[in-house]
Amino acid sequence: MKGIDGMLWGEAQLLDKGIENARFDADLLLAGVLNVSRDRLYLDRDQVLSEEEEEDYRRVITRRGEHEPLQYILKRQEFMGLSFYVDERVLIPRADSETLVETWLDIVKQEERQGQDNLIKVADLCTGSGALAISMRYYYPKAEMVGIDLSQDALDVARQNAQRLGVSVEWRQGNFVGPIRGELWDFIVTNPPYVSAEDYSQCAPEIFREPSMAFLGGQDGLDFYHLLGEEIRSLLNPQGKLLMEIGWNQAEAVCEIFRKKGYKTQVFPDLAGRDRVILAR
Repeated sequence: MKGIDGMLWGEAQLLDKGIENARFDADLLLAGVLNVSRDRLYLDRDQVLSEEEEEDYRRVITRRGEHEPLQYILKRQEFMGLSFYVDERVLIPRADSETLVETWLDIVKQEERQGQDNLIKVADLCTGSGALAISMRYYYPKAEMVGIDLSQDALDVARQNAQRLGVSVEWRQGNFVGPIRGELWDFIVTNPPYVSAEDYSQCAPEIFREPSMAFLGGQDGLDFYHLLGEEIRSLLNPQGKLLMEIGWNQAEAVCEIFRKKGYKTQVFPDLAGRDRVILAR
């Protein structure tokens, strides 16, 4: 099988299984098997696959055809210009979450310009693969970063990512804010589980391959925000700030939770213009 034949065959197989972006996925899977870039794949389109390479390619195409996420097969996902290792132990980082990192970077850099140049303490709740915590520390090394997750498996992945990217983060295992109670923080950031039970039931098949605890936020998706609203005052410094990712239609409800606790809120959109991040201070 030549490379171009493999791409066409893979696309046809994935289309038959109802996979969106079938050609793109087939290309990336073949590039992964051959350990080349997608561009190189097209330059070497007449390259003949070895018997072992062809077998490996057929195997990964079968996996993708069964709706296993492409990122789990390739064992990587790009986030904030960095390459993260991912597998079935963690939520796959989404581009939407980059809005949270970028918003945080804008805030800390603005404070730095205003003369607030002290070491800042940041806690990342529900850290998963560590994408938020690691990206923040990578692009702002002066932050003292702690990542928290209930899942030890997820923390093992986060620790692996931090080591690969040469970033220092302290990882703590525990439920919700338990591992940081009794401490005061300059920032608490989180991409919590915020999908409602009804919305989750209607998700694409690939979603059900990811850890459900990273998605399900109770009947209306707001459980985590209510819990955080009860705890937040005891966790933040007087000038401390909370940054949360939200579902596109949750801004009003989440803002109200924190306004009732005496916090001012501000909503930031993602690149598609949808409400994505809330700042509470």
